[in-house]
Formats: sequence, structure tokens, C-alpha cells
Amino acid sequence: MPRFSATATGVGFGLVVSPVSLGLYATYFLGPGILGPVGLVTGMIGLASAMFHGPPGFHITRYLGLVPPGVVEGVGHVYVELANALVWAAVYGAFGWVIDRVRRSRAS
Repeated sequence: MPRFSATATGVGFGLVVSPVSLGLYATYFLGPGILGPVGLVTGMIGLASAMFHGPPGFHITRYLGLVPPGVVEGVGHVYVELANALVWAAVYGAFGWVIDRVRRSRAS
């Protein structure tokens, strides 16, 4: 459905942005030995992205009592990332919906 392509793209991006940020951050630790300077750059981008995209899921799961006080470990990471997926899918999906609306208004 081309009418909702930006919405679908935004939702899809929102579902994966938090885990991908953590994966990019992990490249920082591979940087010096395996990836060279590329790993350092991608690691810093991942760190900044993870610091932005991580807190909503953490605070939601803490509020709901799904993770105990202190350090999140084990299955708690899954709960945090599921909450992040829901939050960011809604946020980026809303941005995509606005883009779709603007495109439709300009086309008509």
C-alpha cells in the first residue's frame, strides 16, 4: 500500500532501533583489534543512539514492576527491549504517518 509506505517504514524502524543501537555499540569493543577505526566510529554512534532509545523501555518496565531495582540482567533485558519496541514503533510510525499525510496532501 503505497499510501502508507512511510508509516510502515517508521513502525518497522521503531521495532528494531533499540536492539540495533546496542549492536552498534558492541562494535566499539571489537574496534581496536578486529574492525579497526570503523568499529570505534560505529560504536560511538551506537552508544549515542542507545542512550537516546534505551531509557523509555527501562522506565516503563521499572514502573510496571517487570524488572527489579538495580541492574537489569537476564530476561529483564527482553522486557526492556519489548517495551522499547512498542514505544519507538509508535513514535516513528507517527512520524511516518505525518510524512504520508503531507505526501497525500501535496499529490491532491
